[in-house]
Amino acid sequence: MTNQLQNDLTSDGYIVIRDVLTPEQVERLRRAAKQYLRSGGKYLYGGKFQLHAMYVVDEVAKFMTADTILNRLKEITQPLDVVLTGECDLMINTTSSWHNDVPHHPRCVDGSIFSDESFRVYKIAFYLQDQDENSKATLKVRPRSHLKGLVQSLPAKGLGIRAGDAIIFDVRIEHAGQMPTLVDRSLRKFFERIGPLLRLDVQKAFTVTRSIIRRLGRTPDRVAVFMTFGPSDAETYSYAEEGRHRHPGVRGTLSADVLTQLAVNNIVPPIIGAPA
Repeated sequence: MTNQLQNDLTSDGYIVIRDVLTPEQVERLRRAAKQYLRSGGKYLYGGKFQLHAMYVVDEVAKFMTADTILNRLKEITQPLDVVLTGECDLMINTTSSWHNDVPHHPRCVDGSIFSDESFRVYKIAFYLQDQDENSKATLKVRPRSHLKGLVQSLPAKGLGIRAGDAIIFDVRIEHAGQMPTLVDRSLRKFFERIGPLLRLDVQKAFTVTRSIIRRLGRTPDRVAVFMTFGPSDAETYSYAEEGRHRHPGVRGTLSADVLTQLAVNNIVPPIIGAPA
């Protein structure tokens, strides 16, 4: 028997679950994320980005493994247990064009991954601020593109959410975050041109300049955290293995509290990254 969450994910490739986090939890998570990203993370896409965030920011790990979240993941993977692939991205003010999250997967080459009904790997995302469906900053998806691949003719849908809502989407679906503006694209090209001549870190120079422009325009920060999961089957383990080939090794650890919480929920801690 499948439930409504599973049916909607199979049909449309995404769902929005309202009020998973309380306003107090959102504020704590947003504060922890911003505090870490002031000095941590990598300059990327015009903002800052941290791979495997639950291994380096304990507050993120505690939130993402809380019962309120794991219980939702269990509803989606049942009757199988939840598997965490190890991907957990923390980001602030990054830009994103249209893409899906499987271009690295071998079965993306012949397109067979898009016709495979047994493939059920998802991301759960929290945007830690309200985002109207017409906002340029909101997450946009092309419903049902998880079954078709990169099909730009499909209509896009902006997801209107409140901070604390959870978005869950199939990693195969076409989606985009905050699209780069003309100024963003011009700045990036400018620094790509002069960066090597001046020995600049291109991504850092672009991000810092963009940050100054955002402050001058009183543009609020846009913070998000993503975590990848799936049922304990061959497709999820295969996706996790491909991720380990792509990403560098991780030196962080999970706290005893988080390891206990995973054990209670019958979830094996993910082994992530290639050897460091």
